[in-house]
Amino acid sequence: MKRLRSLAGLTGAALLMAIPYAAAPAQAAVPKQVDSAVIVTESLPLGHFVTAVAIKYTTRVDTLGAPVPTSAFTVVGTRTSSVNGAVTTAPRTVVRAYTNDEPERAAQGTRGKYLILELSTDDANAGALQYTGGINNPYQLSYSVTQTADVLDARGRLELAASALPVTTTSTVTPIVDDFLAATFTSTAGQALNYRLFVPEAYRDKPRAKTFYPMVVFLHGGGERGLNNLSQITANQGATAFADPSRQATDPSFVLAAQVPAPPAGQGWTTPAIQAALIQLIDSLVADYPVDPDRLYLTGLSLGGIGSFDILPRYPTKFAGAIIIAASGDPARMPLMKDVPIWVTHSVDDPTVSYTNGSLRLVNALEAAGSVVVRDTWPGNLPEPEADARALALWQQAQAAGSHTLFTTYAAGTTPVSAHWSWVPTYLNDTMIDWLYAQERANGASCDATVRTSSWSGGFSGAVVVTNTGTKPIADWTVSWQAGAGQQVTSAWPGTLSQSGTTVTVSAPAFSSSIQPGKSLSIGFNATGTAGTSAPAVTVNGAVCG
Repeated sequence: MKRLRSLAGLTGAALLMAIPYAAAPAQAAVPKQVDSAVIVTESLPLGHFVTAVAIKYTTRVDTLGAPVPTSAFTVVGTRTSSVNGAVTTAPRTVVRAYTNDEPERAAQGTRGKYLILELSTDDANAGALQYTGGINNPYQLSYSVTQTADVLDARGRLELAASALPVTTTSTVTPIVDDFLAATFTSTAGQALNYRLFVPEAYRDKPRAKTFYPMVVFLHGGGERGLNNLSQITANQGATAFADPSRQATDPSFVLAAQVPAPPAGQGWTTPAIQAALIQLIDSLVADYPVDPDRLYLTGLSLGGIGSFDILPRYPTKFAGAIIIAASGDPARMPLMKDVPIWVTHSVDDPTVSYTNGSLRLVNALEAAGSVVVRDTWPGNLPEPEADARALALWQQAQAAGSHTLFTTYAAGTTPVSAHWSWVPTYLNDTMIDWLYAQERANGASCDATVRTSSWSGGFSGAVVVTNTGTKPIADWTVSWQAGAGQQVTSAWPGTLSQSGTTVTVSAPAFSSSIQPGKSLSIGFNATGTAGTSAPAVTVNGAVCG
């Protein structure tokens, strides 16, 4: 499906109305019989909407090119609140009608068993989510369609007969969203975390191929907390922008969208148990799927942006890059993540998360810590080609300046719907997403490590064995671990040994400076003191080995 993503394309007024057919006596024919009907919902830039009803017929519908009049159909939608059970029923506005071979909208329909009735997203009852108490909850949906006039083909023959009996929908389809797997992960501490995972089609088709893919980790905002395991991928395009077929065609990748549980209230991505569960979930997926550990990406908005600015200082070598939107955080921790490539966006007039005390303050702290920052301001409602061009110019400016820290400010009064919604122009910006996929963790390390020791009178000897579990060589390796109390490493081979306090570091010699994929490096050492009873954590080039 070609992505129908333009802001202009979201309003019923901008969609082409079908031309009513001229009245003519219907010739004798056998009209098509209805098989079923489904609701079509979509995650669009401005939210989750019921965008169409798809009626399936038992045989192919073919009007021979004659337009299907929108006036021939009456659509009524019923929404039931999942919060309080309230039921509302109201008509919907049909703005286009055409045949298709799949139950989804299309810029250009084709002959098939489906009749697509596109609906205006300007309708008051178009939304598929109920925002109550700061949380988005999905409505339970039911629609009925009544055909009030015959539909003829181009030769004047009856193709679809009018009927007083309404057709009632039996299910809902949501393109792109339906391709996300649904699961629950439980951390070692017992924290459950619902999540959705998009698996690239190339891997689904050839799971045994020796191909590794990036993975984008999306952190949702405060309104998507809950237990439904759905609203985090429907309320906005934070996840679907990366799973869209047009993006997957150029950048096939896994997309992970976990959900902060609620109740209890007040939890977020900075909650220690939830953050630890998220990191364990990421590590488990990297172990279970062919995910390139050097191309892990992070993106988050609002609550998720705050989480991003909390996670990156804790795990500065884990992610290759991040897009962070409408966020705040602790400026004192910014030096810890100054080497991480990030693109920050925020509306200057954001009424929910302060621009001045949030993103601006954090970016200034990164600059004070030594990051080269490039900045620009443009309207959040620019046409997409113009916004892409502005983003490309900023990217080129960053390359010229040797910068990996980019900051886009959206001018006051220009962000669609709400000044807090700076994720709308961000996830619509193909250049920003291109930039993210262009990042790769420099000299990253994906590894396993074991430590063996053997005691002798007055000291002990040992070996640290590091195995490269990634897909690329680990070049110019530096291996570190923590010595126990009273331990002093006196020699190590191969490599150059240093010890500062309890931190032991061995740097690669010139003759053996890389660890090839699937291969192991063994570092022998002698030390004084008493060998510990538990193995210390080992890092390679700053990354913790599993």
